[in-house]
Amino acid sequence: MNLPGWARDLSEDETIYIALYIAAKTTMDYGVAAALHIYSVRNKVAVHPRILIRAVEDSKISSKIPRAVEADSPYTWQSILYRGILYAQSILDLEKPVLVKVDPPRDKRERLRTLLEGKRVAVRGKTYYVGGLLKRIGGEKIAPWIYLVQKKSLKEIEEKSRGKYKVIKI
Repeated sequence: MNLPGWARDLSEDETIYIALYIAAKTTMDYGVAAALHIYSVRNKVAVHPRILIRAVEDSKISSKIPRAVEADSPYTWQSILYRGILYAQSILDLEKPVLVKVDPPRDKRERLRTLLEGKRVAVRGKTYYVGGLLKRIGGEKIAPWIYLVQKKSLKEIEEKSRGKYKVIKI
C-alpha cells in the first residue's frame, strides 16, 4: 500500500489509522476492522470520513490476500465494519476494571492475603517487599479484602484462591 503524498502532513497516529482503514476495506475482514477500532480507542485517534475516502481513492493498493467477503451491496462494508467494532468492544471490555471482594479465610494464618497482596521479608537486616498476585496482574487494593482488577484477571484470582474462598464481583 502506498499512501498519497498529502498523507505525510498527517500525524503518525492518523497515518496508521488510515493504513488500517484501507487494509480493512481492501480485505473486507472484520478482524482487521476490529484492529482498527482497538487502535482508535487506545490511541484516541479518529480521522474525518472525507479524508478516509480521499485516501482510499488516492492510494495505490495491491493485495495478495483475497477478500474475505465479496462486496455485493454497499452495505457489506458497513456490516463488516460494525461486526469488527463489536468484536473489538468484547476485547476492550476485558480490560475494564472490576471491584472484587474476597471472603476472608476463617483461620488466622492468612496465607490467602500473602498470596494476593505479597509480604515483607527481612534478609540480613534489609527489608524487601515480595509482590503478590495483585502486583503481577496489575491490581490494586482498595480496602481489606476488596481489590480493583481487570476483568480478564478474575479467573486467575479464582484459581489461586483454589475455590475455597468466594470471589464476588461488585
